[in-house]
Amino acid sequence: MRARDYYELFRYLSEQYCLAQDSVVFVENIADWCKENGIDEPDRNTPMKLIPRGQHPCFMLIKEDIPASVIEERVNAMSIRGQVKNVAFDRADMLDSVRKKLAYLFLSEYAMHLPEIKDDPLLADDLAFDMMDNLGYFQDVKKE
Repeated sequence: MRARDYYELFRYLSEQYCLAQDSVVFVENIADWCKENGIDEPDRNTPMKLIPRGQHPCFMLIKEDIPASVIEERVNAMSIRGQVKNVAFDRADMLDSVRKKLAYLFLSEYAMHLPEIKDDPLLADDLAFDMMDNLGYFQDVKKE
């Protein structure tokens, strides 16, 4: 999947959550970019990574070509984490389009860097879904 085709989605999400307009940066490989810039990133398949800049606004690195298998792997991991809260309802079913899956990936990566989340993937998932709900992504989906 060519992520650059969804630039407007990423720009919109950036604007909604107070990232600078130029905060979306597409790179061939995030792990390679991080290595070149002295940042630890062992996951060679990571599709997105929020890069803080100290006093300056942060930016979101996005892998230019994200394999569908990587997207599904990340959504599946979220689904498994969600079973801790509810085995009867799988939030992954709400991500019924590429656009929603990419929005989830972007927002969960953003959420992981918020102080109240403290690197807790389950809390980041919850916040990402709350943000998506607030933005109207699930108006057409029945939630339980």
